[in-house]
Amino acid sequence: MSEKPTREETTNARRKHIVEVAAACFIAKGFHQTSIRDIARSAGVSLGNIYNHFPGKTEIIAEIASLEAAQIDGFGSMFEKNSKDPHKALDQFLKAYLKTCSAPSHAALTLEILAEAIRQPEITVGFMENREKLLAGLEGLLGRLRNSEMAENYLSDRDAAEFVLDLIEGVGMRVFFEERKPAKRDYQKLHLAISKLCG
Repeated sequence: MSEKPTREETTNARRKHIVEVAAACFIAKGFHQTSIRDIARSAGVSLGNIYNHFPGKTEIIAEIASLEAAQIDGFGSMFEKNSKDPHKALDQFLKAYLKTCSAPSHAALTLEILAEAIRQPEITVGFMENREKLLAGLEGLLGRLRNSEMAENYLSDRDAAEFVLDLIEGVGMRVFFEERKPAKRDYQKLHLAISKLCG
């Protein structure tokens, strides 16, 4: 016989459900066009129940960043799992991260959050913390990949990591706007650009 979920588990599941529904609403209607009432209706909960979990939409955005952190940890595990083969680790990360960045739901939500961040810069805090974790892992990976004798002629590991993320995210957004999936040519161009950056 299965154990009955604890109150904490039920609360966490409800919060996650609300956040996932809210993200879908933001993607479909836009952040400002989505009301708390819209989220409650779509989630199948009362308005009061929403407010029991989140004071407003800004706090829901912060929770989305928390959920994203788990995904970032998954990317970090790629670096650790293939620590003895940095080329394999970079290849797996490049493919996985480009796939994520170009996914319609991810790209559309990213645009909504960026637009809102212009008005409320504080909502980016969690997302910037996530990016910092990703940068740290990628910086270490690129450091293992690079030819130490040639390193002084190239960008620092940190700068290279920042540009690599910018490249992948940029290609991902273009793929999204072109309404297609990443192609072999996209990966080839990214690999070439990264090799030029890292030496």
